[in-house]
Parts: sequence; structure tokens; C-alpha cells
Amino acid sequence: MISDLRPTQIAGLIVGVAALLIGLSAPFDCLSTPIQQVLGLAVFALIFWTIEPVPIELSSLWVLLLLPALGLLDFEQSFAPFATKTIWLIFAGMALSLGLTATGLSESLASWTQNRLSTRPFLLLGQLHLAGLVAALLIPSGVVRVLLLMPLGSALADRMRGSQSELVRAAILLSLLCSTYFGGCGLLTGAVPNLVLAGRFEQAQQMPIFWATWFYWMFPLIGLGRVLLSLVVIWLLYGRHLRSDDLAMNSTEQPSALRPEQMRALGILVVGILLWATDLVHHIPPAYIGLLLVVLFTLPRWGPLPFARLAEVRFSFLFYIAALFSLGTALNATRFDQLFIDAASQRIDLDALGWLQKHLVLSLMVLPLDFLMDIGAVAAVTTAPVMEFAALHNIPPLTAAFCVAMATTLAFLPYQSAPFMVAYGFRQFTLSQLISTQALISGISLMVICPLNVVYWRFVGLI
Repeated sequence: MISDLRPTQIAGLIVGVAALLIGLSAPFDCLSTPIQQVLGLAVFALIFWTIEPVPIELSSLWVLLLLPALGLLDFEQSFAPFATKTIWLIFAGMALSLGLTATGLSESLASWTQNRLSTRPFLLLGQLHLAGLVAALLIPSGVVRVLLLMPLGSALADRMRGSQSELVRAAILLSLLCSTYFGGCGLLTGAVPNLVLAGRFEQAQQMPIFWATWFYWMFPLIGLGRVLLSLVVIWLLYGRHLRSDDLAMNSTEQPSALRPEQMRALGILVVGILLWATDLVHHIPPAYIGLLLVVLFTLPRWGPLPFARLAEVRFSFLFYIAALFSLGTALNATRFDQLFIDAASQRIDLDALGWLQKHLVLSLMVLPLDFLMDIGAVAAVTTAPVMEFAALHNIPPLTAAFCVAMATTLAFLPYQSAPFMVAYGFRQFTLSQLISTQALISGISLMVICPLNVVYWRFVGLI
């Protein structure tokens, strides 16, 4: 019922539908009809996903159905993401998250952790940020990290005296989320867009980007620097309003020994982390590892999670992930992304700019596309054309690729990157809290961290 919606949701409903109708009517002569239709659908989807006048899963299903209805993709292409490894990696992560909660392992781990954490707000947030960064070093998939860290963070918040406070939960959960995501962006294996960009670079240049190369170019500021920035932002938004008493534990009892099913769950989880952490050695895709862990969790008579309980997994959320990828496919199929890059490159004279400005401009060329599709898709469609444009102005391909990477590590809104939407699905913090935190971290990164990163490149002789 519309009467049940908040004013912002009503406004989002009106603007989103209006954008869709304008796109369908294709009133502009300067763009082809398919491009106007896909842009209208994209704006409709992004507004509905951000404002939520209807559940995200429902609006995502509408997008999947409208793409073939408008002839932008055929039905098989629109629903093709359900056959991708990403979808099944997310399913595996959700099943493992359910297993942690159902067996009580997340509560036991929180109990073990509680006596090792400070009750001083700033120090506690620092410890949580360190935990998120360590997780990024160990587990390559951002989605899996989020699905493992969120139950642990939620259980930890439940044990605190201020567990009913929105500020306590937001400070704890957003510390884990933002540190593991933004910290992971400084590692080749820490974020999907990084791997996509590296693959596109190798395809174009016939040479790989090594893990150590990415670490050298990106980790000091884009990784570690933004973890520190996240700590400051979350402290200013939430932490400084907390008292030590809010963070004290309800109980100081020593954690009890793990039950047999919890021991099995922990053993399976450790095996998974070891396999994910060594994927550069054995080359087993993360999705396969995740599904293997689900099989172990649900083995009859041994697994700690009865197979029937997989029905509790929020399968409808997968519609959102599929819609996000299909929308990116449609934007690519209409050649909008290439048209945008070509138009930008024709209007920009890099030779007239200084060394700092020209590298930042390469990132700014890519940035608007971050708001239209998942940033992993942005990395896929922009890396090659930006490298070609940069080569015309004597900028090496590797430097141009890392300029693209700076843009695809920025996520101002949740829909721009799946880990944020997966985390929001736990409903442990409000959408406004997530957006304000993301926007501040990414906004300051764009204005301060990215320019400093280019200065760092210059200082150490990379450019």
C-alpha cells in the first residue's frame, strides 16, 4: 500500500517510474532507442534499489523480466547470471552463514572474542578494522568475507550491554564491513573488480598483473590508507557517541567448550579459509570451494547443518545479484559504455594537463559508469578502451589500468558492489547508515586518497 510508504519512498517510486517511462518513450534524437531504454531501466532500478519503495528482490525480478520484454536481452541472457559462479558463491556464503548461526558457532566465537576486545570505543573499532583487514588478506572473496563476518559481528553486539542501541550495532558491523571491503581493494585477490581488471589487462597486453605488483601500487593508500580512513569516519559517525559501558559485556563468564557439531563446523570453516587463501597455488575457483563446504556442512549423519535447513537461505536475494549483472550486460550490449568512453576521450586533451591531473582524469572518466552498473562490470568494459586512449598520450598500459582500478574501488552507494548489499541483507543497520558511511569514505577517497596515491606513484618512480 502506498499509504504505508515513507515520503522518501513515495518520491523514489514516482521518480523511478518516471525515469522508466521516459526511457521507454526514447524522446532524444542524439541517442539510439535501445540506449535510452536501457538507461531508463537502469535509473529506475538504481532508484528502487536505493530508496526501496518495494522490496529489492521484487524490483530486481521486474528488471529481469523487463530486459527481454523490451528486447534489450533475450530471456536466456537476462536470467543467465543464475548459472554463473558468482551467484553460487553467494549462495554458498549464505549457507555457511546460516551454518554459523544455526550451530551456535558464531555465538561461541563471539564469547571467545569478547574478553580480548577493549571497551574503549576507538580502540575497539580499531581492533575490528584490523580483523576485517586480516580477513581480506586470508579470504579472496569479498562476499564470502561479509557472509562470515556479519554473523560474528552480530553475535558480538548481542553480548554487549548496549546491544539494543543502533549506534552500537552500526559501529561494530560497519567496522567489519568497510575494513574488509575497502582494505581488500588494495589487494589483487581482495575484490572482484580487481581480478576482472587484471584479466582484461592480461588479455590485452599478454602479460599478467602479479599479486605483488598490485600490492605495491595500491595497498599502501587504497588498501591500508582507506582502512584508517574508515576507522576515522566510523568513529566520527558512531564511535564518539558510545560509552565504555555500552561496550561492556553482559556476562564475563568464560566461554564453554565447543560442542561436537560446533567443532565440525569450525573445522570445515578452517579448511575453507585455507583453500581460499591458497587459491593462487591450486587454482580452484572460490565458488567450488564454497559449494564443497556446503556439502560438508550438510552431509547426512555427520554434517552440523541438516540439509532441510537450507530452505532458510534467502534465495530471493539472488534475484538482485542476477539483475545487477544482467543490467550491466544490457548496457554493454547497447554499446553505451563504449559510446560514453569515446565521447569523454574526444573532449579531453590529456596533453594539456600536468602529470597529476592527467592520471586523475583517467579515473574520473570511468567514475560515472560506477553509478550505472556493478563496479566489477565497469572494470570489464572500461579497462581496454581507457588503456587505448591513454596510449595515445604516452601513458603506459599498466599505469592506465591502475587509474581505472582507483575508480572501480569506489562504492558510494550499496548497489554498486554486491558485498554491501549482502551485508545490508542482514538488516543489522539502516540503509541511511550504510549510505552515509560509504559515501563519506568513497568521497574522501576520491578527493584525498586517490590524488595522494598518484603522488605516491610519482614519489616511488612508478610514473
